[in-house]
Amino acid sequence: MAATFFSIVGSIYMLASSPMANAGCSHGLTEQIVGAERIVDSLRPDKAGQMRVFALDGSEYSAGQANWMQGQMRVVLRACTRGDEASAAAALRGVQGVLNAHH
Repeated sequence: MAATFFSIVGSIYMLASSPMANAGCSHGLTEQIVGAERIVDSLRPDKAGQMRVFALDGSEYSAGQANWMQGQMRVVLRACTRGDEASAAAALRGVQGVLNAHH
């Protein structure tokens, strides 16, 4: 019981302390960003020409796609930091399109 409590508290702390939690985008957009970050951050291509990279949910991407999505997530973060929710949402839609194509 105590382990579950500490697990929940730890998860809430990690979510609240993420850069996106304080970035300036709406709550709904921030939830979408966190969901995409979970998958994109799990992609670890060893080299640019790598054929396959696997995400924590088992989906498969090329290293180029992984690098592109990681770059787009940085664009999303910068747009939220500037308060430009429209640009953040547009960049996130591109990432979500790739993620959805691989599920």
